[in-house]
Amino acid sequence: MREQQMARTDADEREYVSLAAQREGNGDPNRALAILQYGLLACALIGLVGSLVMLASEK
Repeated sequence: MREQQMARTDADEREYVSLAAQREGNGDPNRALAILQYGLLACALIGLVGSLVMLASEK
């Protein structure tokens, strides 16, 4: 019983710290990285399509 209370207290503390971090703007640093990666992927795909169009127009 004591272990369950301790585990619940630990979970409550982690949740509180997580909510406090979100309020401070430090909630999800991985989101900015994901946006950057998708932007770079989009640029690479646009470059690939452009290269293919230029290759096809030369023939």
